[in-house]
Amino acid sequence: MILDLSKDGKFVAVSAFKTPPAKDPSDILRRVRIAAPDVDVQFFDGRRIAGKEHLEIAAINALHAFKTRINIARSRTMETLLYASAQRQIDVAISRLGVARDSKIVGVVAFSDTRDCLEAIEHRIAQSAGTKMDEALLDEWSESKVTEIMRLYGIEADELEAIKMPDQEINDAVKKAVIERVALLSTRT
Repeated sequence: MILDLSKDGKFVAVSAFKTPPAKDPSDILRRVRIAAPDVDVQFFDGRRIAGKEHLEIAAINALHAFKTRINIARSRTMETLLYASAQRQIDVAISRLGVARDSKIVGVVAFSDTRDCLEAIEHRIAQSAGTKMDEALLDEWSESKVTEIMRLYGIEADELEAIKMPDQEINDAVKKAVIERVALLSTRT
């Protein structure tokens, strides 16, 4: 999915891919960054991303931080990583959401001046990974993903009960709790 945030100066792509066996996502990211130095690209461990909307909101907040000059990081993608992790420390954000060799699902956020450039970078990522891009992978949930995200973001069972609507799945309540933390990051000093 490509978001038109040109009013804030950029277009943003949010997508994901499954890492094929024997492929290292960090190596793929390095190669893509070398091949397309004009595009800001960041990979995220998909096991720890609370859906596509989680990355979209983090990217929007990162762009806003740059526009209002309240950014912490030097790049939009690193700022997105900070927002997505709901952390102000870059090393903590990387350890929480950065990709590792064992990352099976990889979330992708890329910033560019043009939509065409983002379409090309998505194609390059898919080609480098030897797979296809599929943003729906970010919205796949399992019991272990729910548990991991709750642990990572410090979400307690009583908080979920307070925000969970009747007949709502627990992953929707977890997603809401994470997005609240992402949105609140800019209010912390």
